[in-house]
Amino acid sequence: MKLLRTLQTVDRRVLYALLLLAVTAPFFMSFKVPVSISPPTQKLYDTIESIPEGSFIIFGTDWSAGTRGENGAQSEALMRHVMRHHLRFAIVCFDPQAATLTQKMAMQLQAEYGYKEGQDWCNWGYRVEEVLFFKALAENVVSTVKSDNHGHPIESLPVMKGVTSAHDFKLLVNVNPTNTYTYYIQFLQGPYHIPMVLAPTAVMAPEAANYMDSGQLSGMLTGLSGAIEYEQLLHQVGRATKDSNCLSVAHLLIISLMIMGNIAMVLEKREAKRRAAGGA
Repeated sequence: MKLLRTLQTVDRRVLYALLLLAVTAPFFMSFKVPVSISPPTQKLYDTIESIPEGSFIIFGTDWSAGTRGENGAQSEALMRHVMRHHLRFAIVCFDPQAATLTQKMAMQLQAEYGYKEGQDWCNWGYRVEEVLFFKALAENVVSTVKSDNHGHPIESLPVMKGVTSAHDFKLLVNVNPTNTYTYYIQFLQGPYHIPMVLAPTAVMAPEAANYMDSGQLSGMLTGLSGAIEYEQLLHQVGRATKDSNCLSVAHLLIISLMIMGNIAMVLEKREAKRRAAGGA
């Protein structure tokens, strides 16, 4: 009887401590909860795999700290695949925060995959006005971009060798929490028939699905769940998987405590009734 009462009157500070442990512990543990891979995620993976090694691609990131939970995890998973598949890439951003956040991400990952900035990848930095930029970029890359985010002329970078116009782009990757990915479709993907993949936030995915159906997008990651699926395909325990593990463990803890509390309450009532009947 005492145990049943204790389960219903646990100090809230103990519950908060358990929740804190449930949220933080998975960050230091490497385990994966199996998930089913959605068709858009599988298509994106297959699209990158189909690009010949050494090809030059555009890696566009247009997110800021506000959507880092989803877009940051998506960017990391995609960048891992791009590096693992030995593709050259240029980062281009239409958000000032993205230019810095993606630069740090690439710097952290490059040693793991034997990449070197300037040799295998570069950062074109923050750019303004997508329409004008893409129109000019499609015609002449060097005169449009001119220099990377360090001020180095891009024509002097080995990664840019043989890249002069949109005809030399073999893939467009865009991680985007808004609908500005349509500029990629309008000015690069459509006119030059370049394969394009997209990683939107979960709330933007239904709208972007129209472009999947039309064939203008060759694959898509849907929010954090898409990033988790992608890490499963890469056999990688990364940011998305760890974030998901934290949420899963926390949810399991809360559900378990609710079940235990309700069971204890029912058993306690039954015990009280039994005693009352015995006393009568």
